[in-house]
This record gives sequence, structure tokens and C-alpha cells, in this order.
Amino acid sequence: MKRLQIVHIAVALACSALLMAACASKAATKDSAPSAVDVVTRTGELPPQTLPPGACGLFLWTNGEPLRFVFFSKAGTDTAVMDVDGEERALRLTSAKGDLFGQFMTRMTYASDKGNVGVSFRPGEQLDGGQRIDGGRLSLVDKDGWETMIPVFGLSACQPDSQ
Repeated sequence: MKRLQIVHIAVALACSALLMAACASKAATKDSAPSAVDVVTRTGELPPQTLPPGACGLFLWTNGEPLRFVFFSKAGTDTAVMDVDGEERALRLTSAKGDLFGQFMTRMTYASDKGNVGVSFRPGEQLDGGQRIDGGRLSLVDKDGWETMIPVFGLSACQPDSQ
């Protein structure tokens, strides 16, 4: 009977040690990883973008309060812009997959000097001169591999030709 009690105590101590080690490693990971709130807060707002007559663009806003214009790409280019840490960053298209959405694809990946940005979205209703984006996400992956997802909505719109 005493031998059984000793085994139970030994198992309990071993479990406690494992739990404490898991908590310590989780705390270390948590301290070294940026929080999603920090990343979203650092994702600033772009100024208004202007399209020349006949040009189209992809416009994305955060899908939550406060609403912020966070992503823009002009159709026919392999670039986009996004504000991170108060600085407008140029992004370079590295892949485009999914379904055709006007002059864009529904899943695209961009690279910057700070990491990668993935864009994916669901097309919505047609508008005069464009189409809504009902929902989607920006996936920000920093150089260390930490990924933060930001829910977005938006539209693809074209500036009418001047006549």
C-alpha cells in the first residue's frame, strides 16, 4: 500500500514539473512574439489613392473598429502598398492564385523588406464600375515567421475613362 502511495506521489511530482516547464516555455514564447493587437495597431492607414481614367484598383479596409484603409494595389502592376509602423511600404507580388476577380486573383502573396503579406478574399456583389469584397484577410508574416491575420473587406473599382 505504501509503495502505491509513493508511486502516486512520484507521478504527481513529475506531472507538476512538466506543467511548470510548459508554463515557463509558453511565457518565453509569449514574451518573444508580437501580439496580434500590436501588429494590427502598427498597421496604419494609407492616404487616399487616386486612379487615372480607365485604371482599376484593389482597396482593402480593416473589418473591425476602427475602420482603416490598409491596402491598395493598382491593376496591371506587380506592386501594392501598405502602411506598417507609420511608414508606407512597397510590396512586390510573388504569387497569384485562386479565382480571377476583375483584374486581380482572390489569393495573392506579396513580399517586403519586413516580411510577407498574404491577401485572400471572397468576391461579393457587382457594383457600377467594380465589385465588393465581402470578407477576407491580410496575413502578415514577419522575418521571424510570426503570422498575424487581419480581417478585411473592400472593393475592386475602376475609374471611368474620361470622355
